[in-house]
Amino acid sequence: MDDWLVNGTPRSYWISGLFFPQGFMTGCLQTHSRQYRIPIDKLQFSFQIMEQESIEEIDEAPEDGVYVHGFFLDGARFNRDDGIIDD
Repeated sequence: MDDWLVNGTPRSYWISGLFFPQGFMTGCLQTHSRQYRIPIDKLQFSFQIMEQESIEEIDEAPEDGVYVHGFFLDGARFNRDDGIIDD
């Protein structure tokens, strides 16, 4: 949190490091809702898996939305070659 105050918001947020990630995601919706004057109940999340594999490969934060990293799958993995989830 100190780093955010000194250096600004990060390019990507470590979602697994948050105590209540649902609150963070709701805050993202609220920010978008207020910025574009869209009712929050009309918004929904959209996810896209990026080609970059580390935070260092990301040059800057997105214009709209946020980048997050640190998601985990139980009993599966993401197959980057085929772009699918494997057992």
